[in-house]
Amino acid sequence: MKNIYRIALVIIACYPLGLSAQLDPLYNQYFFNQAMINPAYTGVNDIFNATAISRTQWLGIDGAPTTNTLNVTTSAFKNKMGLGANLIYDTYGINNNTEFSLAYSYKISAANGDVFSMGLQAGIVNYKYNYNKLTLQYVDDVALSNPQQNVTKENFGVGFWYMSKEYYIGLSVPRILDIRVTDGGKESTRYRRHYYLSAGYVFDQLFSLKFKPSFLLMYVDKDNYAMDVNASFLLNEAIWLGASLRNFNNVGLNTQMKIGETLKLGYAFELPLYNTALTGFGTHSLMVSVDLALFGRQGLGRRYF
Repeated sequence: MKNIYRIALVIIACYPLGLSAQLDPLYNQYFFNQAMINPAYTGVNDIFNATAISRTQWLGIDGAPTTNTLNVTTSAFKNKMGLGANLIYDTYGINNNTEFSLAYSYKISAANGDVFSMGLQAGIVNYKYNYNKLTLQYVDDVALSNPQQNVTKENFGVGFWYMSKEYYIGLSVPRILDIRVTDGGKESTRYRRHYYLSAGYVFDQLFSLKFKPSFLLMYVDKDNYAMDVNASFLLNEAIWLGASLRNFNNVGLNTQMKIGETLKLGYAFELPLYNTALTGFGTHSLMVSVDLALFGRQGLGRRYF
């Protein structure tokens, strides 16, 4: 059985060689910080924020996907703009991918507190492939005859964000350019453009609870997409408890605890509903987030998005 898992991971790892383009890493704590998928979210809450997320998929399987993300954002220039940086390190199988990008946003604030933000980001992504990890019975595969083991490409993205005290709507394309390389004289697509649509609403009239339903749609084409639906409750303005459903075949639980005015700790867990081969290997995600009022006109306070 363990060999079956390894074969499956090799197939996944070889997708960028021409079978299919690589998809963005899957996140399950985007509802606590959307700057990782939408540059327009950068600085919208008029604070300095640093968020680190580590996600391990199919825990216990050798070569399973692991994604580490560090995102730093701040409002600037009298809170009219946002500045940020994003670092992602993603590994699975023989793949080691590193991405670094800088983000900028411009905000338009209404008298009632509503905010509309437009964002841009630009950066580079490096794809590394360690073919020495492959144990092949036959070594005459054309796709592996002269592969590029280290590829670095530039990219840029755009996003839009609208937020009131009760709800938010976001639309973004964080990496607009498709990434194509030539291996052994044949061009292959390593990455294809992703579209993100997100929205959420907070109901705050439920006694001492607050209820926040939200969704995220990631779309590449009709065969490559992910739809997340999440429902969370906020207890005593300090603890979020939620459940999520992805593509109606993965279920997850998530929580976030606020410690003081600055520190937030989060955890999320996912399991496939129908893939019995992977049912015993859950997906785990840990998050640490810090809010600070470092610059003029910044202030700590309650926020739900």
